[in-house]
Amino acid sequence: MRKFFRLHDYSENMKARIALFSLKGKVDIWWEDVKNVKEIHEDELNWHAFENIFKKYLSERYYDDRSKEFYELRMGSMTNKEYTKRFLELLRYVPYLREEKSCKVQILISAFPISYRYPIEFGEPRSLEEAIRKLKHCYE
Repeated sequence: MRKFFRLHDYSENMKARIALFSLKGKVDIWWEDVKNVKEIHEDELNWHAFENIFKKYLSERYYDDRSKEFYELRMGSMTNKEYTKRFLELLRYVPYLREEKSCKVQILISAFPISYRYPIEFGEPRSLEEAIRKLKHCYE
């Protein structure tokens, strides 16, 4: 939306109305609920107010989705390197695992094939970095 608005010189009210018109599916249902509960009149809503309301939806939904993706992450057809990269990207969305080193290491290792998993587990890595280093050694 912001890129679109850079091209056009819309008023703050018009920006909000265009954004609202673009909502589809679950987010449109969410908006109708918020609008009714907070008694928001769309014709009086400006872009800044819309952004503030919408950020709450985005942050909760986005983090929930990434957290779910983290727990459903499987190696599948990814290479070890691709899996490790995705694992680390998604890890930041699971707040209580940020500090628990042993959990992170076990979750990472559990997705790898047994031929990689056993040598890494045997070395008893104490940190995620150590486990990744040992994994790289396995496939080099």
